Amino acid sequence: MKKFTKELGPGWITLVENDDYALCRLIFGDGLEVDADEEETPLLKKGFQQILEYWTGHRVIFTLPLAPGGNDFEREVWETVMHIPYGEHFTTPTLLAALSLEDTEENRARVIKAVDDCPIPIFIPTHRAGDPEEEVLRQAQQAADAYLQYPWTD
Repeated sequence: MKKFTKELGPGWITLVENDDYALCRLIFGDGLEVDADEEETPLLKKGFQQILEYWTGHRVIFTLPLAPGGNDFEREVWETVMHIPYGEHFTTPTLLAALSLEDTEENRARVIKAVDDCPIPIFIPTHRAGDPEEEVLRQAQQAADAYLQYPWTD
């Protein structure tokens, strides 16, 4: 396994590549918790390039091999999220319908947990799924975490 950490925007992002040469994790932060060799492999370099292209509006689809792991249900949710068109947003009820699940508290909780637990956000565009209020809070927390990990100098 390889990882590479780079400063992007307000903080650090770490990308992790598994032994099968697929992207398996994106971490908002320095990635110190991942036991992997630090190396900018061609895949990880391309991953950072694609993130920058996406953030600047020059990319709408990612083309990297992904290996998010997870159980069958999580993978089904993530696959569905990957089909949400660029520029669109699925609320939790819309996502439940896309998954052919009944709108119950239990199913809502399972889907929200799968979205929150996605190990490769951005590449699996979980920011396009969920209730807008929940998404704003999730993005604010990720930005705050990245900000707190930034190595500020005086």
